[in-house]
Amino acid sequence: MLVMLQTGSEVARMSEEQFRNEKMYHATMNIAKSLMEQGAMTAEEYGQIDTIFRNKYRPILVSLQTEISGYKAGSMASCDTDKEE
Repeated sequence: MLVMLQTGSEVARMSEEQFRNEKMYHATMNIAKSLMEQGAMTAEEYGQIDTIFRNKYRPILVSLQTEISGYKAGSMASCDTDKEE
């Protein structure tokens, strides 16, 4: 499967490995978020896990989102679970 990613005015091709890493990161973080919401881990622990798995998987889409939002790894400032609904 070919995945295209628009970066600024360019379109870059995402490799199969990059796409796999993206999926693995998101799957892992969904589990961690669920555990945090259940009270099985703290927001600080979630931030630590996020940092570990960003380093392991190097997700491209998350990195782009990070640049746009100003999120700093290890900080819970932009975590969806902190937003009031």
